[in-house]
Order: sequence, then structure tokens, then C-alpha cells
Amino acid sequence: MSLRLFVIYCALIGGLCSYLGWAAGLSITSEGFLRAAYKGMFAGTLIGAGLSLLDSIWNGRSLTFTFCHTLVAGILAAVGGIIGGIIGEFLFNIHSSLIIAGWLFTGLLIGVAISTFEILISLNNNQAKIFAISKALKCMAGGAMGGLLGGGIFYSVLLLWVAWFGPGIFWTPAAIGFSVLGICIGLFIGLAQVLIKEAWVRVENGRWQGKELILAKSVSVIGRKEGCEIALFGDRNLAPEHACIRRRDNGFYLADLDSPDGTYLNKKRVREETPLQSDDIIQAGATKLKFLEKTKNRI
Repeated sequence: MSLRLFVIYCALIGGLCSYLGWAAGLSITSEGFLRAAYKGMFAGTLIGAGLSLLDSIWNGRSLTFTFCHTLVAGILAAVGGIIGGIIGEFLFNIHSSLIIAGWLFTGLLIGVAISTFEILISLNNNQAKIFAISKALKCMAGGAMGGLLGGGIFYSVLLLWVAWFGPGIFWTPAAIGFSVLGICIGLFIGLAQVLIKEAWVRVENGRWQGKELILAKSVSVIGRKEGCEIALFGDRNLAPEHACIRRRDNGFYLADLDSPDGTYLNKKRVREETPLQSDDIIQAGATKLKFLEKTKNRI
């Protein structure tokens, strides 16, 4: 999956899950705090779980990790949705436009929910903890921006739709607003992770051709073992931990991890840690990876 496709899927999943959350909230017929809390809870649960599931699949996580990540994110996002829904309803009663602040807060908490599990499992590893916290900050910023923009559109639709077309059953101004809100939260959480990237690799052949993975950690291991940052399942020529890409102050470096078949950079076998340049081709096992890096001035 390319990074662009990842962002698109984030937006689509956010919109669909938010709409389904709104529809589930219709079971509460009376307007007020209870209905707002239910809608926020259902929308938060589905958006948080849906985006976490996509994130785990995209990064090639194990089934256990994916299940736990999705479960924790869904629960925490539900709490965030309830709090955001209640805050939004309270502010809406003061002035209708203030509902935007409630959705901004909801988006921020959904961003926190998506990253919390990774923070928890990295507490004993400083390197992994730094990465998890960095990801959390990006997701929080993306969720807040999505909530702000989506909340603004949500409010605008509420003002205009009924006057133009009148209410429907499953396609009301609130339904449109919730859908757009979810799209914006998913879109900005995806963009926050992708746009701030410094370097990434793209699989050039085989089963995972076209897949792109961000090099966010100080060490990214290439292998077929669960837990590898660049996990390439299905390549029998690949060692469980075959090679790694290390981030240094002055760039990225490739190193072989004593793999049986060796690691190659631009068709030359890597025998010691070797600096990487954008568009370099790495071969590990039968898989070829293209290293890509944003243009920058190196020290």
C-alpha cells in the first residue's frame, strides 16, 4: 500500500465509521446530553478502532498486536467520543457554533487513542518510546485539525441543509456532518504521519510490491519476523532479522545482520555499515527495496 493510498483509506474509514456511529446513536430518540454522548461514543469507537486496524495492517503487525491495538484504541476513543460529545452539547447550548470546539477535542482524543497502545508497550525501550510519543503527537495534531475542520463543516451543513432540502431519515444534515467530520479526522491523522516523514522505503517487487513504509525509528529492521519495522512475510530467502537501516545525525545507513545470503546495495554486497542515498536499491533475500528521502542539506 502506498502512502497516498494509506491517507485515502484513513479518510474513507473515518467517514464510514463516523456515519455508522451517528446511525447507531439514533437508538436514543431524545435530544440532549445522553444522545450526544451515545453518538460521540459510537463514532469515537468505530473511528479509533478502524484507523488503528488500518495502521496495524499497513505496518505488517502480528495478529496479537493488531487485536490489542484495535481494542485499546476503540475503548479509549469511545471515552474520548463521550467526553467530546458532552462538551460539544454543553457548548452548543451556549451558542450553536461552539459545537466545533467539542469536535476538535474529540478529534484530539481519537489521535491519542490510536497511539496509546504503542506507548504502553514501549515504556521499557527508550528508542521505541520516543517513536511512539512522536507518533502520538502527530496523531493528536492531525485529529485536532480534522475535528476543527470537520466540526466547522458539520456546523455549516446543520445551518444550510434543512433550509435547502429538508430533513431525511438516514441522510440528514447531522449524518452529512458526521460523515465529513470522520473523513477530516481520518484524513488529517493519516496526513500527519505521512507529511512529516523524513525517509521511507518502497517495495519494488514480489508480494508486497508498491508497499511503502516510513523509517521513523532510529533502527528499522528488515526481515520476515513479526515485529520487524520492515516486515516482508513470504520471502523464504529472507532471514527473520536480515538487515537494518540506522538513522544517524548525518543520514541513514544500511547494515547486514549476519544474514546467510547477505544484503546488497545497488548490486554490491554490504559488508559494513554503508550510507544510503535517495533512490538506492536494497536487496534483502529476493525482495528489492528503494530507499527514498526528502531533499535536505546534510551535515
